[in-house]
Amino acid sequence: MKNVLDLRFVIGLFFALVGIFLFITSFISHPEGGKTETVNFWCGIVYVTFGIFMLILWKAGGNKEPVEMEE
Repeated sequence: MKNVLDLRFVIGLFFALVGIFLFITSFISHPEGGKTETVNFWCGIVYVTFGIFMLILWKAGGNKEPVEMEE
């Protein structure tokens, strides 16, 4: 099992969840908001993309054990 406390996983999950929230908010918010919906939409897409990228790095990174040096 991969280490869930690895920073790649934590950062990826955070950005993916915030990105999904922003993406959904861009469709739910009031129409008289102006450019707010557009900013939420594009930031949501960028956040989700970065979050998925970090999760892929976490998944691809092996469980590397430190190598002990022999004398």
